Amino acid sequence: MLRLVLAIVFARTLADGSWTPLVAFALAATSDYVDGPLARRAGGASRYGVLLDSSADIVFVLVALSAGVVGGRLAWVVPVAVACAAAPYLAATLLRSRATGRPARAYSAVGHWAGICNYALAGIVAGSAALPAPAWRAILMVGSAVVVALNLSAAVYWSPARHITEDSYLAGASFVW
Repeated sequence: MLRLVLAIVFARTLADGSWTPLVAFALAATSDYVDGPLARRAGGASRYGVLLDSSADIVFVLVALSAGVVGGRLAWVVPVAVACAAAPYLAATLLRSRATGRPARAYSAVGHWAGICNYALAGIVAGSAALPAPAWRAILMVGSAVVVALNLSAAVYWSPARHITEDSYLAGASFVW
């Protein structure tokens, strides 16, 4: 829930040129880092909790990157690429959790790195607002290219057609797309 509030704070304050989006980013990244281990230690991890955690990450990143688009810092293709990877990833996480009967986050190396780079680009967008400098334009362009490439690769990885034929993907669960 915290990341959803922080996403709104990030988006509403990005144009102000203040440190607020950077603080919102730092809090969101910190909460993402600690909430999973805390839930597991407390015995509260659930298959829907895994889905909600991933959804909160995706909402924060999409809102932050969309605010970057509105502010002229990013091209529209960046949040679109993230959304293209997020939808099949969330579906795969839900299906895997249902099939195994326990919390089971869908995983791929390219998706993992896409998620890290998505958060990093949100931080760079926030940094470019808090500390304006000419160098940000090039940094944002390179970061955007990396994020788009990784997310489109992850979208291909999580495509339903690829996984329907993999028996190990859902541990025997059947579904229809």
